[in-house]
Amino acid sequence: MKKVTSVILNIIIFVEVILIIIFIGPNLFGLKTFVVTSGSMEPLYPVGSLIYVKKVKPEEINVNDAITFYIKDTDIIATHQVYEIDEENKQLRTQGINNKDENGEVIHDAEAVNFSSVIGKPIFCIKYLGYINRLITSTPGIYFVFFATIIIILINYILEKRMEVE
Repeated sequence: MKKVTSVILNIIIFVEVILIIIFIGPNLFGLKTFVVTSGSMEPLYPVGSLIYVKKVKPEEINVNDAITFYIKDTDIIATHQVYEIDEENKQLRTQGINNKDENGEVIHDAEAVNFSSVIGKPIFCIKYLGYINRLITSTPGIYFVFFATIIIILINYILEKRMEVE
């Protein structure tokens, strides 16, 4: 039993370290992570994916680039494709590549994106990892991971002490 709990404890700690590296580590390199919550950019960024976004200057953005930005006058974040750049007004026109009308044509976003609202450009995406990120970074998820780890450590400690007595 001691070996089983020790192996489980080591696996849990290993998984936690890997997840910390995946979720928090990119911040050390200037990347931000975001969970894809809508299908507007599928198949490029599937729902539930974790995207890593690098900060860029507006002049580094080109037509057909995907950008992550704040939707005008909100704290809502979206990732869409740029189809037009208006240098004069310092705005970008965007579209969700999967937002289509009845004729199959891509629908352009109603509002332009100000240069100042751009967070950056996604540089890569890991499918389905966003679901795990959402789960364990929620308040209940954080408590669950914390208490599950403590319980496994306690069980391991109790079994070690029991083995010493025997």
